[in-house]
Amino acid sequence: MKVGVTGANGFVGKHLIQKLDKAGHDVMALVRNKASMPSLTTCSIVEIPSLNRHVNIQNLIAILAGLDVLIHLAGHVHRMNDTDDDASFHDVNVIGSERLFEAADRADVKRFVFLSSVKAAGERSNDTPLTLENSPGPEDAYGRSKRDAEQALQDMACERTCNLAILRATFVYGWPPVGNFKSVINAVKKGIPLPLASIQNRRHMVFIGNLTDALCHATVSEGLSSTPYFIADDQSVSTPELFRLTGQAFASPTRLFPMPLWILCMAGMLTGRSNTIARLTENLEVDTAPFRRDASWFPPYNMSEGLSLSANADNPSTKDRK
Repeated sequence: MKVGVTGANGFVGKHLIQKLDKAGHDVMALVRNKASMPSLTTCSIVEIPSLNRHVNIQNLIAILAGLDVLIHLAGHVHRMNDTDDDASFHDVNVIGSERLFEAADRADVKRFVFLSSVKAAGERSNDTPLTLENSPGPEDAYGRSKRDAEQALQDMACERTCNLAILRATFVYGWPPVGNFKSVINAVKKGIPLPLASIQNRRHMVFIGNLTDALCHATVSEGLSSTPYFIADDQSVSTPELFRLTGQAFASPTRLFPMPLWILCMAGMLTGRSNTIARLTENLEVDTAPFRRDASWFPPYNMSEGLSLSANADNPSTKDRK
């Protein structure tokens, strides 16, 4: 199949185009600047205009013509301490996605795969994994834009021939490390003592190899509906487990000591880092059964394997720890 990937120069995109290429697909990387793509890629690289309310749909139709599947990864990305308002996220993540889907449908693209985020459903799961029915809802502008984009695309798909699949990724980790995973690795490598030993939460994450495998399945699976699917590793982990497993993979001692939860929460409030403490201490589990059932999919890597692959990528001479 001929598969187009927007945002192919991003963290997920770079891994995905390699996997699609190895699977034998004819891959087209759709990016705003060709110079941003790695020189080693063998896929075709096509420049695409910024996806927002001002994009010319006719130009998009010409670019997408001949594709069988379009995987939409590009968007206004959430960053820590982001101050952008809802309008900024909405223009790119909602309206830009609507324009792209419209163009894909008119270009006779058979399937449109949209990478969303668990943030569209919520930030915590309490004692029950998040499902479509029990999700509390987004808490920030990025999450709201992803939820609104999902709904807008579902509404459009009801009246179009282009098939829609939506995947909600949990926290993504892999190499090179980005975001919170980079902070975890840095803390472990530096041997920083952390007051996390007493935390007993459960959080789902997804190794980049599992996410790209799920995206590949979504391009060909016939049983998918247009309702969002949660994507995660097979098992959730506690925060102390995450640090210990990371330490094992990177051959670095993990220095954790216990501290009462109320003190951690108080420290978060006093330092303005309550959100960080919440991510370290609260549950965020999701129900991945619907995608596994409808796509006949199971994550090919467990967390120890994913972390070992990340460590080996950091130091290729390191003996495989799988």
